[in-house]
Amino acid sequence: MNQTSAVVTGGIAISTATLMPAVEWALGLAFHVPVPPSVSSLVAGVLVAGVHAGIDFIKTRAAAKAATPAA
Repeated sequence: MNQTSAVVTGGIAISTATLMPAVEWALGLAFHVPVPPSVSSLVAGVLVAGVHAGIDFIKTRAAAKAATPAA
């Protein structure tokens, strides 16, 4: 079965809820003020999307190299 979804990449399950506590902590350290949960969830969502996009890109490049015959 060929998985092309950006959410399912190589069995890695990273969600916004997983990263929110760490993002809230990092933003609190960076800005020294309480950060609203909506901001931390937005930042965590962007991080998760970026990680999944990066993994998909790497897998696509590896598959393209494997499919290209050596000259």
